[in-house]
Order: sequence, then structure tokens, then C-alpha cells
Amino acid sequence: MLAKLTLSLLLTVGVGQVATAQNCPDPRATNYNPNAVGNDGSCQYPLTSTALPPKTKLADEVAESSGLQYTGGQLWTFNDSGNAPVLFRVDSTDGHVVQQVRITNFGNVDWEDIAASAQYLYIGDVGNNNGDRRDLRVLRVPKSALGPAASTAAAEAIEFSYPDQTDFTPRTNRHNFDCEALFFANDSLHIFTKNWVDLQTRYYTVPATPGTYVAHLKGTFKVNGLVTAADINATGTVAALLGYNASDTSTFMWLLSGFTGTHFLQANKRRIELPSALEIGQAEGLTFVSRSRVFISNERISNFLFTVPQQLYALSTSVWLAPTVLATAAPQAAVSFTVVPNPAHHTLHIERTTGVGAATSLLLQDLQGRTVLTTTLAANRLAQDVDISAIATGVYVVKIKSPQGSFSQKIAVQ
Repeated sequence: MLAKLTLSLLLTVGVGQVATAQNCPDPRATNYNPNAVGNDGSCQYPLTSTALPPKTKLADEVAESSGLQYTGGQLWTFNDSGNAPVLFRVDSTDGHVVQQVRITNFGNVDWEDIAASAQYLYIGDVGNNNGDRRDLRVLRVPKSALGPAASTAAAEAIEFSYPDQTDFTPRTNRHNFDCEALFFANDSLHIFTKNWVDLQTRYYTVPATPGTYVAHLKGTFKVNGLVTAADINATGTVAALLGYNASDTSTFMWLLSGFTGTHFLQANKRRIELPSALEIGQAEGLTFVSRSRVFISNERISNFLFTVPQQLYALSTSVWLAPTVLATAAPQAAVSFTVVPNPAHHTLHIERTTGVGAATSLLLQDLQGRTVLTTTLAANRLAQDVDISAIATGVYVVKIKSPQGSFSQKIAVQ
């Protein structure tokens, strides 16, 4: 009896020590620790629900919008498995199709998500409802092939397999190797599975260059649902996972923030409950359009009881991210911008963080003060891409001037 009591006391003390040792730096968390040193991913949050305001109905051509990507001021999507291998560029204001580009050398086995780097779009042909696919691949399409007049384009294949899948017996929706979510970051593709059995997601990485690879398993996250899309903002500071629960039609979004590098699962993870799929359809597309604003798209649902049309939704996530950002960011000047990537290759992505509403001039100067590029950033645009493909390799200073003030940042061009 004494031995059992002693063991019980030791376990109690041990649990208490673990609890007090948590490093949660987010004041919005229920277990916030003001003395936190670093972030161990232990933050816990109260139940959070939000409405999902519709922005516009999407065109009938994209009734099964399965992936969504905003890049270079353009919004791209495509339809789910069984449809033509076509990328659609849509107008986010009224949802009409602006451009269609057919991929000529690959079919649409099960296209599920889309990602972007400065030079490429990546189409995730990764859907695997039966769990028996041995031809998982991501199609890489050069942005240069997607000009306004383009109607066809060729892709390159990034083929991969899961290191922990040894059984390929078909089990429709009864396995853990389905996938509908990926994004690009730090020269890699970051892939999140849709686990039908345990309702978790496994996080893998794959190189973002053509070839055949075994994916690298990085971790597992209990999302309590089926992940259908993923994206990361242009500054690389916030990622998001979209999903639903088949058992009760609930829809959710996980916000991942406060991470360092690509340790996406070792930082703040906050679940936001979205309206039921009976209201917003099956949400399949997610993309950041600024640091904290996202677009979400759904597939059309229609039966003898009701119809939910394909729509584009817009949602600001800043209310759930602001405490962490304010706790770590330096005081902002009257005007501030984010300039990524750094080093840069062909394109600079400029995003206003303050000072929106005025036309702004941008200069790129070398270290001798010579101006090598000038352009104007349009008023009232949160983000804009600048072509630097003609700039020689070297170190430069970006200088941005607006009526609210000036901003400068040193960058490398490779």
C-alpha cells in the first residue's frame, strides 16, 4: 500500500512539474505562461467559432473547386478527380473564369491542392481515397508558361511515396494514406495527409524539383478531422490547415503560428470552428491573400433535399494571431512592408503591413547607390509582385517611399 501511495505521489509531482514547465507565450491561450522561454507548442485555446462570409459565387466551370492558390495577384483553382486537367484563373471579385490552361502531358487522376513558389505552380495529384495509389505526384508548372494568352502548358512530375506505407490493399475511406493538402516553403513541398481512420494528419516533406522520392515523415498532429487543404502566407509566419468531420459535417481551420523555420507542428496550433458543410459545402480550397486574410472555396453540393453552390469565401484571421505578433514584433513605423523571398531569384513579393491607401515608389539600388530598377506600387493593393529577372546576381537595397514615410531593406539576388 505504501509503495502504491509513493508511486502515486511521484506521478502527481511529475505531472505538476510538466504542467508548470510549459512554454506557451501566447496571451490568448488558456495555459499562457508569462515567463515562457521559447515555444514548445503546448498552447491550448478556448473553443472558437466564426462565421464564414461569402465573397462571391464561383463560375459553373469550377463547380468542384478542389484547390485554391493566390499568387502574383492571380487566383487559380481546378476541379476534382475525373475532370479535365485544366487550371482555371478566376476573378475573385465576381467569380467568373478569366483563363483556362490545359496541362497537356498529364491527366487529372485526383488533383487535390495547389501551391506556389516565385517561379512555379505545384498541382498536387495526391488524392488517394482507396489507399492503393502507387503513382502519387505533384505537377510543377512554370509560371512563365501561364501568361494571359496561354491555353496549354506542359508540366514536370515530382513523384513520391510514403515511407511508412507497406500495405496497398484497397480500403476506400478506411486508411491513413489519403492526401488533399500541401504548400511550398523553403525549397520543399510540405504535405499533410487526410487520415480516415485515426483523424490525424501526418506531415511529410518532398523536394520541390522533378524526380522520384520517398517522402520524409516530420511529425503527426491530432487534428480530429479530415484535412482537405493547406497554405502558408507569403511572409512564412502563419500556416493553415482546412478540413471537415464526416461524422457531423462540421468544418474547421487550424492556424499554425509562432513557429521557427519549418517547425510547423512545434508552435501555436489554434482550431477555428467554421460553419457546417450543410451551410458552406465541402470546403476544399484554402489560400492566403495577405499576411492574415484567407480565401476558402467549396465544392458544389446538390441533392433532392438542398443545394449549396460553389462559392468563394473570405476570412480575416488577424483577431486570433494579433497577440502573438504584437508580443514579438518591433513597433511599426508609419509605413511598413514585407519583402520576400530573401535571397530572391526572379520575383520580389511586396506586401504592405501599414500605410495602405497611397501610391508608392520602389527603387532597387546596388551597394554603390546606383538605381537598377524603379517601379510604382499601386494604391490600395495589399500585395504586389515585382519582376527582377533582369537584375544581376548581387546584394541590393530595396527602397520604398510613400506619403506616410520610407522603408528600406537589404536583399540578395541569386
